Amino acid sequence: MTTKKYNPLFRLILKVFKYFAWMICGFTFAAFLAAIFGSSHIALGLFPQVFNCIWRFGVILLALAGGAVVIESLR
Repeated sequence: MTTKKYNPLFRLILKVFKYFAWMICGFTFAAFLAAIFGSSHIALGLFPQVFNCIWRFGVILLALAGGAVVIESLR
């Protein structure tokens, strides 16, 4: 019986995507708690910077995932 092994880039992308999703969930939870406790002005002030980092990191992650899919399909 043979097992299909993915290349290291594909496994890295999956691991990074998992932590990327956790980061988005964590920021959402923190912003929700800030709104509950009345310090939403801090979260609203940080939102443009955090959104900019998340957007850029997401684009890089999608580009790497596309490259990993191409490499995996060529194998």
